[in-house]
Amino acid sequence: MRIKKVYVNDVLIGEASTWTQVYALLKAKNIRLIGNPGAAEGPGAFFLSGAVLRKGEGRSKSADGVA
Repeated sequence: MRIKKVYVNDVLIGEASTWTQVYALLKAKNIRLIGNPGAAEGPGAFFLSGAVLRKGEGRSKSADGVA
């Protein structure tokens, strides 16, 4: 299988050959797309677009940084 570049919101995050590998790459990089992201596959790349939430973001913290 051909290895393709993987882009999230026009930022290169790695390479993959299949959509299964794309989603494994997102998980490995702790990248979550919120809602229904756009997704497309071209001859040399996979493209995803949408609101990104990195693991650990979105939690409320007190003023001293402790949740």
